[in-house]
Amino acid sequence: MKTFNRNKKSSSFWNANLLPMGLPILLGLVLGPLLAILIAKEEWLFVLPVAFAIPIAILLIRYPFAAIIIWMAVMPWFPFQDEYKYVYFIVHNLLIPLGLGIAFLSYILRVNKHQLARPKLMELATVVFGIMGVVSIFATGHHWKTLFKLLARSLVPFAAYWLIRLSNDWQQALKCLLPIVLLISLAECAIGLVSWFAPAVLPSIWHMRLFGSRITGTFNGAGPYGCVLIFFIVLLYHKAMNHEKGTLKTLLILTFALGMVCIFFTFTRAVWGAGILVLLGMLFLYPRATALLTSLILPIMVILSFTVLTTELAYAYERLHSEDTTQDRVILSTAGKDMFLARPILGWGYENYDRYDWKFMRRVGNIAPTKWQIQKGTSHNTYLTILAEMGVVGFTFYILPTIWWLIFTIKAIPLLPRKGFWSRRLLIVMWLPIIAQILIGQTSDLRFSYYTLTLFWINLGFIANMVQNRLEQTESNWNKHSDTKNIAQQLQLIERKQLCTPSYFNSSGGSATQNSEAECSATNKG
Repeated sequence: MKTFNRNKKSSSFWNANLLPMGLPILLGLVLGPLLAILIAKEEWLFVLPVAFAIPIAILLIRYPFAAIIIWMAVMPWFPFQDEYKYVYFIVHNLLIPLGLGIAFLSYILRVNKHQLARPKLMELATVVFGIMGVVSIFATGHHWKTLFKLLARSLVPFAAYWLIRLSNDWQQALKCLLPIVLLISLAECAIGLVSWFAPAVLPSIWHMRLFGSRITGTFNGAGPYGCVLIFFIVLLYHKAMNHEKGTLKTLLILTFALGMVCIFFTFTRAVWGAGILVLLGMLFLYPRATALLTSLILPIMVILSFTVLTTELAYAYERLHSEDTTQDRVILSTAGKDMFLARPILGWGYENYDRYDWKFMRRVGNIAPTKWQIQKGTSHNTYLTILAEMGVVGFTFYILPTIWWLIFTIKAIPLLPRKGFWSRRLLIVMWLPIIAQILIGQTSDLRFSYYTLTLFWINLGFIANMVQNRLEQTESNWNKHSDTKNIAQQLQLIERKQLCTPSYFNSSGGSATQNSEAECSATNKG
């Protein structure tokens, strides 16, 4: 009891004094001189992040999940090149780990009033993979700066996953993301279409990220662009299907339709396949609404394809039947497969794929490796890259949480309600982007798209919370039902024993039957 009071007093002191007053003062003392130096040197690109550091820190103390909200809202607009890479570095590498650290510290100091989700042992696979990555970097002689690549590609996504798992109110957190998801979806669709039809209109900050043969939005490739759009538009469509009729519902449905059109303009076969998967998934979940929407949009696209978009239709046909990129992937995937088979257990080490893949490039049938492939070619398969670099052991730890929650999703789906926003449909909707990203990752190396990688683990974190919450509620209800049943049986047994006392037989004047005496004897033995 004393321990509880001590913890309570400690958490109250932390929450009432150190959090709102002590930490901002400390940050002000540290960041004030730094801000003055940056202003004096006219380093305006760094002034804003430093100036907002204190209010952001206070916000994260009160609401750690705000780290993911800010990250999701800021990250798409800054390329990882030139001076912008520093903003990218600060927002991506520091913000989410800071939010996770605050959430974990609040949990230790008992600031949180809600019971946090209990992580499963299998989820510690992310920690093991991170440790393996660090050991691998130093064991294979890489520069210590390679740790930043591990941080950006793996540790930050893992931190986002754990931040959601430790969130007090993950349902409210998911709802808070929906407005940002809507705005980013509309912006990415608009930027993508403008980049195709009138690229000169766009600001120069995004010119370096445009591919002339396909649209990529503000991302560094059609694969990441497709993954992000799919993640966003399926959530919006699910929200629309569970919202009352009105302007917002219409806007959400049109955003989904516009996103599907932009997926077509990626002119990437893997993204097309993922888009078809999403459309089939929505037809399964919402057959009438999706069939009606498809019947309206498809004729419009057909008419435009034979009038305004004839060039795009011809290019889509060319992309569909092109063998050039297929031949590239045959050479590069064969090299990756041979690398994996050469060291299947622990692999070649983190960030060593591009260092050794050229040694495994060879002629495959009539296809010979080109000079460009040998000198600059890299993997076009995200998961084959992980296999080659980290071996079966590392790959197993990386993919284990996904497989774990997929198995328990199958168990949880029948326990969820059939309709409503928080229904089994939402669980299926959240799995669609993960399956789509795995599909796209077979032909695109997504390890260079930090935003896409982190979205994957954010999505998995929400899935984990939803599945675990439902399974624990069902188990709790079952235990309560069992306890109630046991209590009723015990009360019935006590009542029968009371009826079998000698006073009962005496009061009945010896009129108890032999059967009643036999029943009493059996009850007493029981």
